[in-house]
Amino acid sequence: MGLSGSITNTIFLTFLHNQYAIGFFMGMVLSFLLLLLRPSRFAVLLLLGFLALLLGFEYNKHIIEPLQDQTLSSLNLGQENTPSKLLVLRTFQKLLPIGFFIIGWGSIFTAIFSKGLSKAKLPKE
Repeated sequence: MGLSGSITNTIFLTFLHNQYAIGFFMGMVLSFLLLLLRPSRFAVLLLLGFLALLLGFEYNKHIIEPLQDQTLSSLNLGQENTPSKLLVLRTFQKLLPIGFFIIGWGSIFTAIFSKGLSKAKLPKE
């Protein structure tokens, strides 16, 4: 494999590693442009949804461990499994990732459904 093959392979593997982040970022950019061109509740909900999904992706991939360690050391909980430590761990490992997921997809689906419902209104008789 030559240099061009190595570069192509590196680009491909970088894309595979970050494909969801790239997709969420593109959704954010498109919804932001839509918000600038035609401000609406639909565009705001899409932007918030993609922002929450991107934040959740980055949180799971890069932020969770350092933030969790920093919080545990600043609270000085030590190595024992106290209820406070378990609460912190469950919050960072379970509650926040599920919250980002629900808020993100919930905002996107709410935007789509509200747009569909507004178009499907029957004319008044």
